[in-house]
Amino acid sequence: MANKTEYKEAIEASNGTRVDVAVRLGITRGAVTLYLGKNQDMADLLELKRLSNIDLAESELFKQLNFSAGDNAASAANIRQKASQFLLTRLGKNKGWVEKTEQEVEHKGVEQLKVIIERVEPDVENVKEVLNNG
Repeated sequence: MANKTEYKEAIEASNGTRVDVAVRLGITRGAVTLYLGKNQDMADLLELKRLSNIDLAESELFKQLNFSAGDNAASAANIRQKASQFLLTRLGKNKGWVEKTEQEVEHKGVEQLKVIIERVEPDVENVKEVLNNG
């Protein structure tokens, strides 16, 4: 069984996931979950590591928004457009940038329940204009 120092080292070297910690310690994911349930300081450390990796990924995404490929402007614009669409559909939901689908749901006791979730595409031309003028 791993001690607290070994857990701390495994967490610090991990990608912020329980499975990564488990592999590093040679134990099951369930054993890590049990240990973290009893050791809040180690659970907090794992959460901090996970959040740190999310911050790093966000930073890389924001770099793509400002990407320039020198001679290949079309490639750079494509990368910026994809990053913009990804960012808007994830973080711009409160401004209407959401992906939606339509589904019909049947439930016993209800004759028919129809839930309509509409897919709304971002205005790509507007995104391009913002990128070109930004």
